[in-house]
Amino acid sequence: MADGPYWDEQRMQGAGEFPHVLAIGDSWFWYPFNNLLTPIWNYWGGNRVILAQGTVGAEAVDLASGRWLRDFRRILKWNKSTIRTVLMSAGGNDFAGMDDMSRILKPDCRNAATGEDCFDADEAQGLMFHDVANAYRTLIGEVAERCPEAYVVLHNYDYAIPSGKGIFGLGHWLKDPMDAVGVPAAVQPLAVDYLIDTLSSALAQVQHEFSLRTLFVNSVGTLDPADWANELHPTPSGFNKLVDIAWAPVLANLP
Repeated sequence: MADGPYWDEQRMQGAGEFPHVLAIGDSWFWYPFNNLLTPIWNYWGGNRVILAQGTVGAEAVDLASGRWLRDFRRILKWNKSTIRTVLMSAGGNDFAGMDDMSRILKPDCRNAATGEDCFDADEAQGLMFHDVANAYRTLIGEVAERCPEAYVVLHNYDYAIPSGKGIFGLGHWLKDPMDAVGVPAAVQPLAVDYLIDTLSSALAQVQHEFSLRTLFVNSVGTLDPADWANELHPTPSGFNKLVDIAWAPVLANLP
């Protein structure tokens, strides 16, 4: 048995193992210092083989198309007799960053008083309830077709803090695009909360549509300010906290 999740399919195959859990997602599954998958693997006592697919910075719309989707289908097909659970983490990168957030922000937000005031409602709702939600529908549909006995687990991150802090020279995720259109400093946290709440509503809708075997981890409100390493990622202990508090009740009910 491995000493943690597999982020390399060939390494898993070389060890002669097959996945019980397939995880497809962004940096919350791939962050190098810690992520959700390591404490999830620990929660199960290392008794389930977890294979991760995706990459840091992955957007939901990318994971549900092109080579990611082809690989997802292939892994589900080849391992349909062993995969019992599919974990999904996506949506945050679809709105974070100068390019993506600029598409949904109003061009002048200097007079914004609420988080919702900062965004073009049609663009923001369309992104979450159409683009991101449809990406999830595509992925869940693949699971339902190829591994109909498997459970799917979605999650909604937490209320990130627009501090401007990045990592490894990467950043400009939240604060910078809002600064560019004049969102007042006091309103910026409310704007991020609005985006997370909108994403949460979209994911809850998707979960309702596939409710028979799809579960939703609501992790908002779990982390304290000290639990954030930068604008998008918790600290190592923050990831552990998310699993201990928000994920564990869902993980406990999985076969």
